[in-house]
Amino acid sequence: MKFKTALLLLALASCAGTGLAQEYPSQPIRLVVPFPPGASTDVVSRLVADELRQILGQTVTVENRAGGTGTIGVGLLSRAQADGYTLGLGNEATHVTVPLLKKKPPYDSVKDFTPITIAIRTTMAIAVNPSVLPVKNLAELIQAAKAKSGGISFGTPGQGSPQQLIGELLKQRTGASFVHVPYTGSAPATNDLLAGHIPMVITTLPALMPHLGKITIIAIGDAERLSYLPQVQTISETLPDFNVTGWSGYFGPAGLPAPISAKLNAAFVAALKKPAVIEAIRKQSLEPAGTPAEDLRLLVRSGIERWTPVIDKAQLPKD
Repeated sequence: MKFKTALLLLALASCAGTGLAQEYPSQPIRLVVPFPPGASTDVVSRLVADELRQILGQTVTVENRAGGTGTIGVGLLSRAQADGYTLGLGNEATHVTVPLLKKKPPYDSVKDFTPITIAIRTTMAIAVNPSVLPVKNLAELIQAAKAKSGGISFGTPGQGSPQQLIGELLKQRTGASFVHVPYTGSAPATNDLLAGHIPMVITTLPALMPHLGKITIIAIGDAERLSYLPQVQTISETLPDFNVTGWSGYFGPAGLPAPISAKLNAAFVAALKKPAVIEAIRKQSLEPAGTPAEDLRLLVRSGIERWTPVIDKAQLPKD
């Protein structure tokens, strides 16, 4: 009798879950982007939102909540009701590196979110101003940094960014001196590189591509060279197994019901696989993804595992 009762309850739960997925969404969806309008992740999210409107049959509104290297918008998402009507974008800064450098992180990157899918992968790059720092590859850069008293300054999009930690890992792997200069985003760091105010930056490739010819990209963090930049070496060609690729993904709050989470994953993946969306994303020097939710969960966990010892070894201060 107890066995039959358990089977009945299981069947009822299954039917309830199916009904929940079929009814959702019944109202507009808010997609929180924790970066300013016009940023590459904002552009991608608006493309995806347009497709989601057609796939899900509801309005999907992009809401920009910039600040705190993305943690303000992501913090808002972590506190949202887990009903599928507030979703958001996060990346390796908001979910890995910035929380690791906080004494009191604003949220738990693993426990406070429901992963939906990896959206895009982003190439990380090291670039120099050739009139200030005339090096052509990473080996020459390392040699120059070892020879220069006080080392070489490098700009990044901000304190606690993955790009800062790439610089720290570069120091640890080579013994060369590199001095971090944080900016408030990739654009101001790149502008100072162009003006010669700083000799080197570590940032995302999309921020650098419009300035080829004025700057020199000397290495990328991908495992292989890019077909459209075949002359640019990977970091791992000089420092084996030094592979670092940026990413952005979509999340819901923790506790998002499984049927809704599954429906959202299917919708986001379908949107990201649209030929027009793929083409538009690649025009920004980004690579579209669209993966199972578990891939995003593992990416967050592996990032935490990778960067924690780098931060500890560098003895970086936590604010």
